This record gives sequence, C-alpha cells and structure tokens, in this order.
Amino acid sequence: MAGKKAKKVDPFKTKKSRTTKATENDTVSPPPEIAEAIDAFRECQEQAKHFEGESMVHKDKILDFCHEEFSKRAVNGDNKSFKVLGDETMVTYVAMDSSAGLTEEEVDEFAEIYGEGAAEELITRDFRSIRFDDKVLAAHYDEIVEALQVLPEEVLSNLFKPMLMKASPGAVLKAKKYGKTPEKLREMITHLKMKNYVR
Repeated sequence: MAGKKAKKVDPFKTKKSRTTKATENDTVSPPPEIAEAIDAFRECQEQAKHFEGESMVHKDKILDFCHEEFSKRAVNGDNKSFKVLGDETMVTYVAMDSSAGLTEEEVDEFAEIYGEGAAEELITRDFRSIRFDDKVLAAHYDEIVEALQVLPEEVLSNLFKPMLMKASPGAVLKAKKYGKTPEKLREMITHLKMKNYVR
C-alpha cells in the first residue's frame, strides 16, 4: 500500500475515550453525616436564591435613588463617588469615568437624540476594543504569522470585529452643557452607559 498517503494526525483533536454508560438509577447512600450535609447544602442553596432575589430588589431601589442624586450633583460640577447612609449601615455609590462601550447603532441613536455636537464631544473610539476574529486567525494563521501586510484584502477586511465606542474622559461633566437639568443629565449618563454602581 505504498501509494496510499499516511493519515495526518491532528494533535489538537481530542481522542474518544471509552466510558461506561451510567444507569439512570445510579445512586449512592452515604453515611448519615454526609446525607445531613447534602440536605443542609440544598437548603442553603434555596435560601441563597431567595436572598439574592430579595437583595436585587433593594439594590435596584438604592441605585435608582443614587443615579438621581448623582445627576443632581453632576449638574453642579461634582461627579465623585459618595456614601449613602442606612439606619445602621451604609453603601458607597461608585461613579466611574468610563462607559461599558457603545455600538455604532447606539452612537447614532445618541446623536439623533442629543445632536451631532454632543455625540462628537462625549463619545470617542475605544481602540482597546479591537480584537482579531479567532476564526479568521485560525483559518489563515500561517499567512498572518508570515506577514500581516500581504494578506488578501478580503481576509484583512474580515479580520477585525467592529470597534466599540465609549464615553470620552470627563463625559459626565462635559454633558452638563447638553443636559442642563438633573433628569436630562441622568438620561444622558444612562445612554452613555457609564459604569456607576453601589457596593
């Protein structure tokens, strides 16, 4: 069989492992203390789900108040984090000078609502969001390693995913010019996807 080519071995391909199929009623009865731990574990899981849902309701209420308070402060030139007191404890509202990233469609919508001038001043390109498309990279790895600049135009144009946009540094204070009331400013902060949260 000298005419036949040897089959190439793909080192990345996983080998099939032979496993015995478990029966549907494959259960184990552990010692009493383990059975007790299992029941306690399940009960804690259920309680955790309940408390997580309840905490989200309270958190949303706090965030709503904090967003409103932050907008009032920002209209007056104060865009810093602040603490909010409870009866016995407190939370910190963290105001960050960065946004979660905006798509081209969201940028267009922002410009439509607030004007091109506001969009140009308050939104900038996020060059860090540029990433290689892993499928294209995998399909053309050797060519890319050899020399990126000689890739066919079609490959090069499909290599990058669309770049995200983000709020420009100091966007909240700059936005005062366009959102002169706390309500309008809050709306703009939401559209800019500013990363403000409580902890």
